[in-house]
Formats: sequence, C-alpha cells, structure tokens
Amino acid sequence: MSRVVAVFAPSRDDAARALEYLRRQIPGVPLRLYQDRWGVPRWPALMVVAWTGGRGRWLYKAAPFLIPPFRVLVMNEHGDFFAATPAGIARHLFRRLHDALDSAWNRARDINRGLWLWLFALLAQRFAFLSRWAFRKRHGAGPLEIQCEPGPASGGIVRFRYAHRQWNRAELLRLLKTTDARWVLFLEGDADDQPPWVDDPRTFAVSRQRDYQDWKQGLFPMAPFRQLQPDEISQVLAPVSDAVLVDRAKLLALGIPQTIVPGTAWLILFWKAAAAGWRSYSAGGARKLDASPDWPYEEAEFVTRVLADPGLRKLGPREPDLARGSIARSLRASACSKPVVLVVSPYLPYPLSHGGAVRIYNLCRALSPHVDFLLACFREQTDSTNYARLGEVFREVWVVDRDEKPIRDASLPRQVREHQSRSLRALIAEVCRERKVNLLQVEFTHMAHFRDAAPEVPAILVEHDLTFTLYRQFADQEARREARLEYERWLAFERHWLRGYDAVWTMSDEDREQAIEQGSPEAFTFTVANGVDIQRYQPCEERTPAPEIFYMGSFRHRPNVIGFERLLKEIMPRVWKRFPNARLRVVAGPEPARYWKGKTDRRVRMHGFVEDPRPMYAKASVVVVPLLVSAGTNIKVMEAMACQKAVVSTPVGCQGLGLRDGRDALIRAESRPFADAICDLLYEDKWRARIAAQARRTVEERFSWTRIAESARRSYDALL
Repeated sequence: MSRVVAVFAPSRDDAARALEYLRRQIPGVPLRLYQDRWGVPRWPALMVVAWTGGRGRWLYKAAPFLIPPFRVLVMNEHGDFFAATPAGIARHLFRRLHDALDSAWNRARDINRGLWLWLFALLAQRFAFLSRWAFRKRHGAGPLEIQCEPGPASGGIVRFRYAHRQWNRAELLRLLKTTDARWVLFLEGDADDQPPWVDDPRTFAVSRQRDYQDWKQGLFPMAPFRQLQPDEISQVLAPVSDAVLVDRAKLLALGIPQTIVPGTAWLILFWKAAAAGWRSYSAGGARKLDASPDWPYEEAEFVTRVLADPGLRKLGPREPDLARGSIARSLRASACSKPVVLVVSPYLPYPLSHGGAVRIYNLCRALSPHVDFLLACFREQTDSTNYARLGEVFREVWVVDRDEKPIRDASLPRQVREHQSRSLRALIAEVCRERKVNLLQVEFTHMAHFRDAAPEVPAILVEHDLTFTLYRQFADQEARREARLEYERWLAFERHWLRGYDAVWTMSDEDREQAIEQGSPEAFTFTVANGVDIQRYQPCEERTPAPEIFYMGSFRHRPNVIGFERLLKEIMPRVWKRFPNARLRVVAGPEPARYWKGKTDRRVRMHGFVEDPRPMYAKASVVVVPLLVSAGTNIKVMEAMACQKAVVSTPVGCQGLGLRDGRDALIRAESRPFADAICDLLYEDKWRARIAAQARRTVEERFSWTRIAESARRSYDALL
C-alpha cells in the first residue's frame, strides 16, 4: 500500500476545500488530485471524494468505492467529512432525504401560496369590485398604538436601491439597523429623484408623484387625484412611487413585512402608518404623468394578508378624508402673528376671472395688514394654482379637487349637491383646530353647509347674492315646475343657514333687509359692498376705426348667457341699423362654447377668459350690462366706471349700487330704450364723456376696496 491520499473532486472549489482540510489534518503526506483526468491509483492509503450536491459525473463520484482497499472519506456540501461506512452513508442519505423533503414542502407551500395569490390576482383584475368590497367590509377602524423614539432633529439620508418587484429584505433590515441616518430614500430601478421632506412630526413618508388616480376606484388612494404642480404636495394614504423618502425610526417601529413583492410591503406599511396617525405625502414633479396603472397582484396579496391577519384586519386609517389625495398645498408656509381668518371659497380667488374672485382677492388684500388670512378652496379641472400671487394675500393655501360625485338628496339645490366634499370638511376642521383660527369666513351661499365642520369657531356667511332671489326670477321667467321647485329648495336651504351663522355679509342694503327677513341676525348682518381696484383700473382711451360696444360676463353664470342672448337678438340689431359698422366685443370667460351653442354675427368678437381686460375697456365706446335676471351687485359695472366708461345697464344689472340714471350711468329696462341709449351715447361724444367722468368720480368716492375694507374690519371687531 502506497502512502498516498487520492482526492476526487469534480470542481475546483471542492478540490481546494478538500486539499486544505487534508494538509491541515495529515501534513507531509503526498496528495494526488483527480479532477480533470482519469487514472486509477494503486492501493492508496486513503481516498477523498466530494459529494456536495452537484449534478452529473456520477461514475466519477463512485470511483473511490471501486478501488481497493476501499478506504473512503466523503466531503458534503457544508465542508464536513464523514467516513464512507454503511452507517455513515446511511446517516448522510437520511439527512439528504430529510432536507429534500423539507425543501420540497416549503417550496410546495410557496408555490401553493403563489398559485392562490396568482388566482386571486386574476380574479381581482376581472372582479376588482368584489375584492375591494370584501376588504372594505371586513377591515376595521381601530388605531395602531405604537411607540416610536423620535429621530434626530437633523440627520443624513441613506439610500436603498432595489430592482422592480423584488428587494432583499435581509439586506434592508441590516441597513436600517446599522445606519444612524434619519431618513431612508428608497429608489426603484434607475430612479434618482429625492422628494422634499414635509417638516411635521407626524410625517412618515414623502414620495415623488409618478401617476395620478383621477376617478379610478381602488382599495384606497395610492396617488394624488390629479397631477400636482412642481411646488405642490398632497396627503395620500399610500403614495407608492419609485422614489420614497421615509422616516427610519418610524419604519423600524412598524417593521418590514415579509411579502412576495415589495409593492405589497409598501401597501402594508402605509396602511399601518395611517392607522398609527402618521401622514404620507406625494410631491409634484416636472415630468408629464399618466393615470395610475392597475395593481391586481399587489392588491390581491395585500387583501389576502390583511384579511388573514387579525392584527391587521382590525386597523383603519385615522384620517381617511384628509388622505384622499384631493387636497394640495404649497410647501411654503410662515408663522402667524395677527387674528386668523380661514376663507372657504368654491374656487381659486386668483386669477381674477370673474367678479367673485375679484372681490375675494382684493378685499382680503386690503385687509391683510390687519388679518392673517388662510384659504381653503375648490379647484376647477383646468385651473393652475398661482401660489406666488395667492401668497401675497393668504399665508397658507389649500386647494381641494372635487373627487366625489353629487349626492342624491332631492331636498337640496343642485349646486349644493355638487359641492359636497368630505375632504374639504375634514380640512376645515383640522385647520381651525391646528392653526387656532379665530374666524371662519364662508364665501357664497352654496358653500354654507360647511359651517358645521367647525361649529366651535365664530363664522361669517358672505352672501355674494341672495341666491333664492335669483332663482325666484328664473321661476317667474320660465314658469316651469322644475324651476319653481329649485327656487323653493334654495329658499329653504338659505333660510336654514342664514340662521346658522354668527354673522352675515351682504353686498347691498337691499340684500341686508331681505336677509334679515329670512332669519339672519339683525345686529350681525352687515353690508360689505363690492368694490373695484381704482389703482389698477384707471381712465383709459384707445381710438378704434369703428365704435365698439363691450359686454363682459362669464358664461358659466347663467344670467350672463341670458343677457348675451337678449343683447344679440333684441338690442344689437337696432344698434346696427343706425351704426352698421359697430362691433360687439364679448369676454365670456372659460369655455364659452360649452355654454353658448347659438350663432353670432360676423361683427361679434367673442373671447374666452382674459386675464387683463383693461385693453378691451380702453377700446370700448360704450359698456353694456343687459341682464334680465341678477342678484347681488355686479363688479363689472364698477370696473367699467373706474375705467371712465359710459355704462348702459338694466335696473337689475346695477341693482344695489345706488347709481343715478343720467349721471352715473344710463339705466333702461326694455330692449328698445336700451338700444336707443347706446346709439345716443355713440352720437353725442360730449354727453358720453360727461357720463364717463361722473362714473369715475362715483367709484373713487364710494367703491374703492380701501373704503370697503374699513366696514369689513368693523364687522370683524364686532364679531370677535
């Protein structure tokens, strides 16, 4: 027998491990390696063979057992060695069989779970409403009580990058426990966009918006309702994204769920964070976004895990109405030092696209040296929020998208049914509580029902018009049953809320008397009139080849459409008989074709929304207000007067302003006298100039925002 040890190893790694072991155990003994070549050693002292689980080369692995004297040492996949005796081989085979069965069992469980989740995802995609119904029916509304040590006031950011639909959970846990960074930036794929942090102790995560949800239904909001502007953020229950900045301490407190795909882990984390009262945000970016894609697999796994886990199933978000992704705000904010008034509006006060916006913006601007204004308002679908201009008047601005369909309450007016919003109601309550609001100021009658969002705060209802009086005019004019019913709904609604406010503002003394008759508190019903910016609207004149008649009024407001129809069909034909080259210029506000389907004369120039109408006033020979129905007071009359233009108006068009016929304006009710008044002004240049000059003087004396702000401030003082 030769004193040689033969090593049979099918791979270089196995050979190295075996040789290292033998050199350590029997130094000095010659070793002969059989790896890439065949050869039969003659009576070696010992043979070592590697059985490490690799496939193939079975004859090569069995060769040592065929060579005398049959002394064999086996190396397993763990680098351990055992003698190739019958008992040793039996133990090895038993362990191998046990490991194989255990692995097969676990794999079968994974396959089974994956198969069921795949099937559930397939069903969820085809019958999403059923899985969502089951989830909403079964999940609870309980809070998650969790202890979390606050992170450092300032700290760094550590990055964790993972591939699409997979991450290494063990690697993530090691990172979270070994770093002292305050935040973790999760980046999926090649994303490299760090969202801004929202400095609020309740913030759990901020993501960069990657899509928007629009009207798509889901388990819960996973994206803002619309595409945010670059300087906007919106609270969203689960803002999934390829770039998410997370508070590390809160993440560790929640724990990293064990899931098949990371998307499900995110949903569970956001769900638990919302139940803990922590907030997650989505921040707008510059890139163009698409609507949210479906997440059937992630939703399926999430629903399965929540419904199967009693601890998760009992939870529910603490602020569901604030986290719908329909409330947006700018990141900029500042401290307050004066009495705080929260203004609630049905639209953005800037740009100055109609009379209501003009009033809110200019009156608040005139009062801003004495008051800290906050703004919560709805946003029209096509609006863009100019936070810079709004920030000149309002310290903080929240913009709400109407993401709910009108409610089906036949007792309410249609416009009221369309302006319901759980998000705005929750926002009013939170802002009043957290910003210590001194006064709630609700603009327009159809927003009056939001008063009960903060019943403990004194509130003013601003009646831009007594709406029931407008609908009474519609009912009298149309003589239809539905018009009469809508008037009765408005009357009941307005009566109820006139009694529900601590104070009421009206635009004229006539409106004040009617409001008191309907139940408004007499001592706290104030006339805070409309006005005009006399610094912006100055006398202006531009010569034109032909006389121009100017009509301004957003067609979204139905009385303006009725007035235009009368102007086009009854008044202008008479004017054109005497002045065939006269032109009619109309500013009809956003989307005029949506509200006016009729034909127009070639001498009519119709414009949509115009941000600055002063050049059009400059060209106007006469400004007309041919309204048949109206309520409140019309700012467009005062703007024309401030530009030193002669105005022809119906009595309802200038009601509440106290204008004198023949001095401040010409006031005519019927179409023929209305047309004659226009023609007379076009004929008599001196008379037209005299009327226009007196109009400017009247505006300066009575309708400047500075003067009107004084009466508004007195009403604040009386209420507070």
